[in-house]
Amino acid sequence: MKTKEGTSGMSRIQSTSFYSSQKEKTKLNWFSYELSMAIYDEIKPNLRNILRRSPISDEDLASFSIYFAKKMQDVILQKLSGKIETVYFSPEMIDLYFPNLGDKLVNKMLDAISKAWDKLLGVCETCPTRCISEKDAYSTMFDDPLYFENE
Repeated sequence: MKTKEGTSGMSRIQSTSFYSSQKEKTKLNWFSYELSMAIYDEIKPNLRNILRRSPISDEDLASFSIYFAKKMQDVILQKLSGKIETVYFSPEMIDLYFPNLGDKLVNKMLDAISKAWDKLLGVCETCPTRCISEKDAYSTMFDDPLYFENE
């Protein structure tokens, strides 16, 4: 979802961060792209003042959102293969990226990520693309100019 120019994940996060070749334009990578934007769009407005004191810039937050979404692919694949029962969000993923944040901010970020995840899955329920169940299939959305006005 696009908000004011320059403030949404769509204006900060490029789809090219999720593939380096045609072969990597998979539906799982598209889902990760969408997740990264959802994370950015949930954290930025809700933790804006705290992040500024950290100091975490919009670019830092966009890079973190990409990193976190990519790391979540392992968790998603474990869930799909039945290795784990529940998808989880690890505070270690945040600590590794932002080692100087306090526990309170890490917990607030985890809450925001959880909310972003739930919102994205809510959209996925009605989306015909089936990014997770067809995770290895080619995603034509990476090639659709409708999604990439800002790239």
